[in-house]
Amino acid sequence: MINIKRNVNSGKRSIKMEQNNTITHIEIPAPDLAKAISFYSTVFNWRIEIVTENSYAFFLIGDTNTGGGLNTSLKPAAEKCGPQIVVDVADIGQTLDKINASGGSVTLKKTEIGGGHGFYASFRDPNGNHLQIHSHE
Repeated sequence: MINIKRNVNSGKRSIKMEQNNTITHIEIPAPDLAKAISFYSTVFNWRIEIVTENSYAFFLIGDTNTGGGLNTSLKPAAEKCGPQIVVDVADIGQTLDKINASGGSVTLKKTEIGGGHGFYASFRDPNGNHLQIHSHE
C-alpha cells in the first residue's frame, strides 16, 4: 500500500510503502505526458499530479492509496511483450467508448474469459501502451 501524506507547510508529500508483497506502484510509459494525463484522467478518473514538469506525473487509482507514475523516460513495449496491466471497470462497453473518444484504440473487443471469471478487452493508449480492462459483467 502506498500511503501519501502531504506536508502542509512545504507542499511536498512523503510516500510510505508497506512491505507486504503486494504491487504498490506501476510505471506507464508516457512519451507524450499531456496526452497520457488527459487519457487516464478521462477514461478511468484517476487523480493525477504533475511531479516534474513535462516528464513525470503521479496518479492514484480510485479511493485507494495504490498508484503509479506516467513517465516520459520510458518507451512503450512491443505488442504482447512484458507484464500486462489490467484495470477493473464497471462496464466494458462504456469504457471502450471512452477509450476511443479519448484517443485510445481498441485492439480486442469484449471477450468472455470463461469459468465465471468475467470479461476483458484490450486497448492501446494514445502513447501506444497495451493494456486491458476487466469486468464481471
